Amino acid sequence: MMIECFFRKAKISGSTDDKLYYEYNQWGADSLESNWYVRFLRYHFPKNTKRVNFFGPLGNPFFIRNNFDGCKVFITNEDVEHRFTKLNLYFGDYCLKHVDLALGFGVHKEDKYLRFPYWLTTTFAPEMNEDDIVRRIREINTCVYKKTSDCVLINKHDKKGTREMVYNGVRDILDVKLAGKWHNNTTDLWDRFNNDKEAYLRTFKFNICAENDNTEHYVTEKIFDAFIAGCIPLYYGSNNNPEPGLINKDAVIFWEKDSDNAANRELIRHLKVDENYYNEFISQPKLLPYAEEYVIERFAVLKAKFAELLG
Repeated sequence: MMIECFFRKAKISGSTDDKLYYEYNQWGADSLESNWYVRFLRYHFPKNTKRVNFFGPLGNPFFIRNNFDGCKVFITNEDVEHRFTKLNLYFGDYCLKHVDLALGFGVHKEDKYLRFPYWLTTTFAPEMNEDDIVRRIREINTCVYKKTSDCVLINKHDKKGTREMVYNGVRDILDVKLAGKWHNNTTDLWDRFNNDKEAYLRTFKFNICAENDNTEHYVTEKIFDAFIAGCIPLYYGSNNNPEPGLINKDAVIFWEKDSDNAANRELIRHLKVDENYYNEFISQPKLLPYAEEYVIERFAVLKAKFAELLG
């Protein structure tokens, strides 16, 4: 009875056709069959017969405490460690008391927790082996695309004002296309690029890619999407030290809060008018050598964690 009661209050995204993988309180996908973690499990554990329940932080916070057949995995693409928020209040501990495994952005030593930030799932396919990962990183570091526009910002919202802060700082220098729902001023992303974000980003020199919050270790796909598309990221977040040891900070323009950012503005002006200077800047490696080892290790540990759960 308790489970059914909470079912009415929970966001049930769905289950796979084989009824082995279920998802609750996550951003619903068109099909759970394409879920990154489902693909990872099917690739590495094709003979698995144990049910896996994936939970997120977007619904009833007590639903996850119920008993379920199989194992329980908490995954968050949201910042649950930003203090004094509802997400932090209910999910800041990654629900470790109630799940068998939790995956998130923070750095913690609990055995049931693994740091597996969301950008890993948007940058690397779940079926990739070590050689594939190395090739992917080298591809990102060497990509070159023809640039026809100044700057783009793609976001649904800006509740904390982080994007507006950067936007206001460059709008008098760059022609900024606002291609998301927030202050939208162009339909090109849909009309010309069929909502293909990567292909659209490739046409821009700069990408405003500030995080929702400024929380240590909270680094989403945004800065990596800029790298993948060969844009210079105009970034704010993670104390302006995202993924230390992995990201080349010289390849990023970090926006400073409560600053006039005069040096950044002058740099952007120079990059806009001097094509050679821009090409030299964008040709820097975006990801440092340790990134290969880090991603390979994350994949290996994730596989080991799931092996334990599935028996």
